[in-house]
Amino acid sequence: LPGGFEPVVQLRTYYFDQESLTGAPSEAWALGGWAGLRSPWWGDVFQLGFVGYTSQKLYGPDDKDGTRLLRPGQEQITVLGEAFGAVRILGQTLTGYRQLVNRPFINPRDNRMVPQTFEAYTLTGSAKDISYTGGYITKMKLRESDSFTWMSNTAGGTGSQKGVIYAGGTWDFVKNGYVKMDDQYGVDVFNTFYVEGKYPIAINDKTSLALGAQYYPQRSVGDEQIGSFSTWGMGLQAALAHGPVGLQLYYTQTGDGFDTQNPFGDHASYLNLMQVAFNTAGEKAWGIGGNVDFRDLGVPGLTAAAVYADGRDRINSQTGAAIPDRYETNVRVDYAVGKGTILEGLVATFRYSWLHQDGSPQTQTQLRAYLNYAFRF
Repeated sequence: LPGGFEPVVQLRTYYFDQESLTGAPSEAWALGGWAGLRSPWWGDVFQLGFVGYTSQKLYGPDDKDGTRLLRPGQEQITVLGEAFGAVRILGQTLTGYRQLVNRPFINPRDNRMVPQTFEAYTLTGSAKDISYTGGYITKMKLRESDSFTWMSNTAGGTGSQKGVIYAGGTWDFVKNGYVKMDDQYGVDVFNTFYVEGKYPIAINDKTSLALGAQYYPQRSVGDEQIGSFSTWGMGLQAALAHGPVGLQLYYTQTGDGFDTQNPFGDHASYLNLMQVAFNTAGEKAWGIGGNVDFRDLGVPGLTAAAVYADGRDRINSQTGAAIPDRYETNVRVDYAVGKGTILEGLVATFRYSWLHQDGSPQTQTQLRAYLNYAFRF
């Protein structure tokens, strides 16, 4: 394009159907995605970018609202999701205004039609095996919204409008092994500290084991706009891979003081599944998963996975009363069209989930089926 601008085009169509534990339905089918332009790095110093997002209703009964594919009321979404300027000096990149941020608990949460984006002022850089980032986020756009709201309001606060100060870094100390640390200070709301490590072990040419652990304490700060609390979450995982087959084991636990909070993105828990993150106060959960890559079995591009999780000992953090146990099963199948074909960049995904809670009248089911097509230029 003139001026060296690079087009960015991602098409998506998405069907979502859920029936809740009480029988309430949510259903919609949408078409959209995002498109925009990013400039080259002029003088290796300055860059501009603009990306618009849209989700248009193909089907969405008014009495089946709540899928988050569309705005409340089954209304379409159209928004300038990214509009940024970036300056690169001495290996550091300063970026201002609307942009993507991807950290534990603050991230695009890209599991509906359009991702979350943020109005922020950030710095990123790296040195040898360490990468780092930080900044101040004023506002964010939720998946189902076409407007940006202050971070404190997004978290549920009703006091003065405040943002989030964050800083984080990752040390890639070995191939596929890392230590990650983040601190996210929601002014007058709550603070989250996050630490995670992953250690890979090669058993032989076809077999490997990866061990992981995470810990994330949270506490209210300042004016405590969503209440006074202190809680924590932790997780352990072991992932065994042998050729095209993988097996995973998980354990997570949440402190008794409060449910762990994730208003700014996907929950970072190892057991954040399609429907719940097993993050209620006092909850102890275990899970088992498996996956298969059919490339070595004669079907390149086809992968499948399943996971089951069991959460117990939940309590109401205010009263201490017990909350029923719950269990979730997820299955997923993906097919990516091979490289070198006219449909390169097309990925089809089918996901289904069953959530059962003791004492509920029925199982909550959820279907997600979507196509992504990232244009190659």
